Amino acid sequence: MRDHVRCWSIPRLTAIATVAAAVIGLSGAVSSEAQAGALRQPGPRAATHIVARANPFTTQAMRTYLRSRRGDITAALYDVESHTLYLYRPGVTEQTASIVKVDILETLLHVEQRVYRPLDGDDEYLATGMIEESDNDDATDLWNEVGGPAAIARYDSLAGLTDTTPNAAGYWGETMTTALDQVRLVEHLVFSNKLLDAVSRAYELGLMEHVIPFDRWGVCVGPPAGVTVALKNGWVPIVDDDWQINSIGYVNGRGRDYVVAILTNGNLTEGYGITTIEGMSRLIWSRLAPKPKR
Repeated sequence: MRDHVRCWSIPRLTAIATVAAAVIGLSGAVSSEAQAGALRQPGPRAATHIVARANPFTTQAMRTYLRSRRGDITAALYDVESHTLYLYRPGVTEQTASIVKVDILETLLHVEQRVYRPLDGDDEYLATGMIEESDNDDATDLWNEVGGPAAIARYDSLAGLTDTTPNAAGYWGETMTTALDQVRLVEHLVFSNKLLDAVSRAYELGLMEHVIPFDRWGVCVGPPAGVTVALKNGWVPIVDDDWQINSIGYVNGRGRDYVVAILTNGNLTEGYGITTIEGMSRLIWSRLAPKPKR
């Protein structure tokens, strides 16, 4: 039994708008670890006065917590409410482990969409197993079906994932990526874009909202019942006493609306890495609480 808190899925809320990222550095002692940048959405909301919330990665509570954890940690967070991107240790690359399954399915949906062909029953069966149960055999079948690393790389290039490299030997879990790229990937499910239509986005997010209870941990911890959480986790032992533990997802409800990716390695155990991510997730959820109306 894993030593972590379970979270439960609920129906997804529809998100709108396309986002484009521009990252600027923070001044002061935290500039080497965290950055914040404005992400503007087109349309009427862009004309409103936006006040960025305080960076969740540079609060005293988060700094204290991270100092108490060992391992290599990197994270990215896009706060839809303030149109702001926050990065913790940007540019650090990590193995994807099973979070690459989100990438595999996005690639498949994009390829089938281009030829106006919906997923057939076999592909739906494999996609469900790959996302909801994190089935590795299903992932391998779909990885090969879409065309392997070359096809994934083509989709990633179109999606603006500039620091993601699918494993050339076909070991999909050893794909390298950054937290920012993983936020960009999930954004293509949350916001309207040219690569995936509304049906494709809703389909994959729906699977991510129904990950089996045993595997629902990570960025779903902090949000209470009634909040939408669509997520995918990844976990793999790299060597003895060194686990790669990752969690990516979309959170919407109770005045929060954000996409988040937390990637970690150097964890002594699977449970230790999960605890690190869940502690960060709680602090992020708390920090993004809406201000009381006056």
